[in-house]
Amino acid sequence: MNDSTIKVSGVMMRLNPYSEKRMKALTAVRNEISEWIDNNLDKTIDEVPIEKKADWWKRKADILWQPMSELPAGFFASDDFESSQLKESEDFFIMRRMYL
Repeated sequence: MNDSTIKVSGVMMRLNPYSEKRMKALTAVRNEISEWIDNNLDKTIDEVPIEKKADWWKRKADILWQPMSELPAGFFASDDFESSQLKESEDFFIMRRMYL
């Protein structure tokens, strides 16, 4: 089977295969985000500090992707970071969970 890859903000990433360990790690990040939202109901997505968003994105990316080259400094905090690619990768990862 060929490795799945995705290009994100000009950097090629290899998609990591599904594993229960990765799912547990991803769930932990998702739970942290949900908790932050629950504790900050008066905030919009635009009011989340970029440092916090970049940290969550990096942690998710560390679970879902393997960069095929070194990431530039500030990759996740950049206005050019294509967070929609991370969302699509996360959805794809979760869909692959259903195999028994």
